[in-house]
Order: sequence, then C-alpha cells, then structure tokens
Amino acid sequence: MPSYTFHCPNCGEFTLFFKSMDGNREQAACPDCQCESGRIYFAPNLFSYSKEVRTRIERGMEPRRMTRGELGPKQARRKQATANRPWQVGN
Repeated sequence: MPSYTFHCPNCGEFTLFFKSMDGNREQAACPDCQCESGRIYFAPNLFSYSKEVRTRIERGMEPRRMTRGELGPKQARRKQATANRPWQVGN
C-alpha cells in the first residue's frame, strides 16, 4: 500500500494511503480544507537495509579507485588448449 506525503499551503503536511500506484499522484486535495496540495519527496527509508547496502547507496555506488598494490600480483594468461597438431607453429 503506497503512501504519499503532500504539503497544503493552509494546513501543512499530510499523508495519504492508496490501494495501488496507478495514476498521477503529483497533486491531491487536502482532507481538511480541500485545497490543492503538491507532493513532497523524501529520501528512501534506508534504516531497514544492512549497513553495507546503506553505505553503497549513500556513496552513489561509485567504483572505487585502486592502486596496483591493491590489485595483487599480475596473473599470467593461460594459453587456450588446442588440438595436438605438431605441424602447427606454437606447440
């Protein structure tokens, strides 16, 4: 059940709950004074995620720059196995 928060110029903030996410929810009538109110956008509720996920979201999931030392030793490329062909160069 989605909930949307709106700001009424006369009454302040109020939250409405809807059965579905269908339709445009940019404007809504205030339940008290029936004045047209605009939607307020909040950051997602990150407290329910693990610390690792929260940290990645807060950092914007930017790739981390690493030094050559952090990458570890260079790994040698393995030559792909080919059929045993003594006449072929490279065996």
